Amino acid sequence: MAASNPSAPRRILHVFATFAAGGPQLRFARLTRLLGERFRHTVVAVDGITEAAAHCDPTRVRLLAVPRGRRGVPTLGDLFRLRRILAAERPDLLVTVNWGAIDWALANRIAPLCPHLHVEEGFGPEEADGRQLARRVWTRRLVLGGAVRLVVVSRSLEAVARSVWRVPASRLARVPNGVAVERFVGARPSEPGLRRSAEEVVAIAVGGLRPEKNPERLLRLLPVLPERPPVRLVFVGDGPQRPALEARARALGDRVVLLGARSDVPELLASADVFVLGSDTEQMPQALLEAMAAGLPVVATAVGDVPAMVAPENRPFVVPPAREHELARALARLAADRELRRRLGEANRARARSAYPESRMVEAWSSLLEGAWPPPPPGDEG
Repeated sequence: MAASNPSAPRRILHVFATFAAGGPQLRFARLTRLLGERFRHTVVAVDGITEAAAHCDPTRVRLLAVPRGRRGVPTLGDLFRLRRILAAERPDLLVTVNWGAIDWALANRIAPLCPHLHVEEGFGPEEADGRQLARRVWTRRLVLGGAVRLVVVSRSLEAVARSVWRVPASRLARVPNGVAVERFVGARPSEPGLRRSAEEVVAIAVGGLRPEKNPERLLRLLPVLPERPPVRLVFVGDGPQRPALEARARALGDRVVLLGARSDVPELLASADVFVLGSDTEQMPQALLEAMAAGLPVVATAVGDVPAMVAPENRPFVVPPAREHELARALARLAADRELRRRLGEANRARARSAYPESRMVEAWSSLLEGAWPPPPPGDEG
């Protein structure tokens, strides 16, 4: 085990499946700034994508380039290669994130070189709709045995960890995401061009354009909406689905706008009327929390913790993914009722402020990275 100098910053090695600029990675970048000088963070991106590094403080976050091994089941040689890197780095704590980092967790499982937290944030399309691949189940059971502690972000993952992966309650903790509500309260619209007329309603989707996010589901809503009031759909984010989305959006003309990845999300949310989410799988989407903080009503698929995250008044507008006609009906109802949008938006902002304050998340992660267990309990009941 690595020995720490109490006066020196704790050295944390984080292994991400990808360090693309998605919700968990951007949350990590903000978290490392808020945690201050007590920690030094080294990041490994298994897939080699490191665009989220642009959002990190380079004095606190260092990238470690590790050549990607072959895909598939790791060999003993692969695991020993990772052990040599761990031995050279000698972190005070190893934090592995999601299935894509599982090889590093395996490498540290037998004769551990350092204390280890494994974090599960969610699933890709291959494990959507509650599907659990047998090989991954058995591997997680192996990895999450012994002294490894598991941190999950959602109630849904907590249930899976207990019932499917068989992680005992003593080694399982839930740390919900948090949001700095005041960052969004004071934001001013940055894109007046999002709204072409006073009567138009702007529905905004923020997130990666990836298969599990199913952005095409949102496109399918537009043709079945009433003509009045007109609804314009704005996508903020990038990803592999963008070319296909652009091709399909052409038939809808200027009713669809794809802005790509943006740094002014609070201002863009302030420019919109409704937040929409059409994912096949989520756990606790940061973009949803930010939309709630911005005071937006939400139309979303009922995946992961989404139904429990929004204010009770907004929950009738969260519907199962297969019922796209209900999703369209929910969006049409909100588009037609400005006062309803205002009431639901205010309720969502109040829920974000009371149940998901950023300060609570920072306190929990500060405790975990210091080596304490368990972290402070979540406060998002209701």
